This record gives sequence, structure tokens and C-alpha cells, in this order.
Amino acid sequence: MPAVVTLRPARPGDAPAMARVFETAVLVRGQGAYGPRELAAWAAQGSAARFAAMLADPAKRLVAAETEAGLVGLAGLEGAEVILVYTAPDAPPGTGRQLLTAVEALARDSGQGALTLTASRNALSFYLRGGYRILSLAVRTLPGGEALPVCLMAKTLSDGFHTE
Repeated sequence: MPAVVTLRPARPGDAPAMARVFETAVLVRGQGAYGPRELAAWAAQGSAARFAAMLADPAKRLVAAETEAGLVGLAGLEGAEVILVYTAPDAPPGTGRQLLTAVEALARDSGQGALTLTASRNALSFYLRGGYRILSLAVRTLPGGEALPVCLMAKTLSDGFHTE
């Protein structure tokens, strides 16, 4: 029987687990899309202190996905921007979709009609299936000067998630 995923608002005590999910997701899911130096610089951004600061910021709304085994995913919204969606490699299938749907619902509830996000190469197809469109290619400069090629994307919230 597949694990049941429960979504809830993230709590301050979640910061260490969020950091673990972030680092693992980046290092495992980013393979093939980025090189070792890019992955290391990207993963280094996910400290527990960074997540604690995000959780303390009232402008950011963070959602946690958990199973009996613990936290398996996280997502966040700031205004009209999806600021993160990450799932552990062992998260049940569909966890990312559930998280993205949850932050989209938060955006709708706060009056947003559209969302933007910055997608990594490895997440591009996920967001395209979710109804996001590519606005432009971009580069995100990481601490230490490492450049991470990304896509800027947007979605009108009346669009649904595509299953193809």
C-alpha cells in the first residue's frame, strides 16, 4: 500500500528536515541536468538556518509534505511567486504535484490570478505538465559565483495540471 502524504503548513521545527529534503532533492534529482560544481553550490543554499529564516518571514508561506516516515517535501509561495517545490527522492509519486497544487490554492485564496517561478532544468517538464509556460531562459548566480541555467516560467491560475 502506498504511503499516505499529508500536507500542512510548515512549522519552525521543520527547518532541519526541510534542509535535508532540499539537499537530497538537489543532489539526486539534479544529476544529468547539472554538473557536480553546480549541484554542490545549489545544495549548499539549503541550510537549516536559511529555512528557519524563511519560516520566520511572514511574507513566505511554506507547505510541508509528510508521511509516517517524516517530511518528504516542501513548497513555498511569496506573493505571486512559487519560491520552491522540492521532494525527497523516496517521496511517494505525486507528492510534487500535491505541493504545487497546494501553493497554487494559497495563491488563489490570496487573490493572485497568475504565478511565476524559476525552474531548474530537471524540473522543467514537471512545470510544463502543471500548465506553466516558459517566459525566458535565465541564469541564477549562486554563492561562490557558480552559474545555474534556469527557465523563468508563468501560469494563469485558471489553468489545470496536465496529466500527459
